[in-house]
Amino acid sequence: MRNGKFGCALWGCGWVASGHIAAYLKNIDCELIGIGSRRRESVQAKINEFGLHNIKVYEKFEDILNDSSVDIVSISTPNDLHAAEAILAAKAGKHIFLEKPAAINAGELDELVKVIDEYRTKTVMGLVLRFNPLSQLQKRLIAEGELGNVFLTNVDYWFGRERGSWMREGRRAGGAFVLGGCHSVDIARYLLDSDIVEVRGDAVQVGDWYDYPPVETAQVRFANGAKGVFSCSLVGHVPYTANTHIIGDKGSIMNDRFYLEKFKEQKEFFQIDTGVKKTGDVYGHPFPALLAHFIGCLKEDRDSEHNVASAVNSHKACFAITQSAANNGEWIKLK
Repeated sequence: MRNGKFGCALWGCGWVASGHIAAYLKNIDCELIGIGSRRRESVQAKINEFGLHNIKVYEKFEDILNDSSVDIVSISTPNDLHAAEAILAAKAGKHIFLEKPAAINAGELDELVKVIDEYRTKTVMGLVLRFNPLSQLQKRLIAEGELGNVFLTNVDYWFGRERGSWMREGRRAGGAFVLGGCHSVDIARYLLDSDIVEVRGDAVQVGDWYDYPPVETAQVRFANGAKGVFSCSLVGHVPYTANTHIIGDKGSIMNDRFYLEKFKEQKEFFQIDTGVKKTGDVYGHPFPALLAHFIGCLKEDRDSEHNVASAVNSHKACFAITQSAANNGEWIKLK
């Protein structure tokens, strides 16, 4: 730290990087030291967007790791680079704000978790749905027993847009659920506070924009006995849609609509407006709240409960869905 602020740097200047940068600039405990990317033009685009004319520009990731003024590094590069770069950052003694996914296969993820644990690295994952006020309300109601015994949850991630570059390649993106639907898989596990123990996946190739199936579905079994039906579509004429439907024996949730046994006179779902923007735009996602939480953890010298380890089960469920779909829908138990 210098001048009482955490020195922050960002590596990877794609679309989601704007969410990280905006969060750093809003946080009074952070100083954005510099940004970098493999492509200079993408760095310049962020400099122009945010007016960042007095910060460092890093040509290589190693330059960030060797900069003693940097305490926190954001990693928002293509999916297939996340694990290796996070491992290097951990070994360099940096705190890590890691964009999802943490890895694109179980082997990479296990190695990352091992290194983070060895170096006692403090991390936070960019799984922003956990920080939506609506998600927090849903979680509180479930934890307080307002839904009773929860036995079914359905989540969907639908967002039809032309993703370019590496996102079209399965070997780099990791699959539909890994690329985008991991948000919905993670929020289901997070809200139920129960790990996913078994999955069965299916997939369909729609069009030729992606070289992997952009549509995946799954049946899911949770450790607490609940069942789930998940879907993810990266294609189609559909705006950003993240559905979360949960049914219990004392209440049910349909996104921001609630039906609870405690209200005996209730005949239909009622709606609560938590101010959550229904948008896929990174500016509408709660990156500032996520970062504020992480900074609070660092001030208290503790790791975040939203760290990489907290998202391992969600990631492995996504990997298994893709694997199952490629193997005729076999049930796969998570390890």
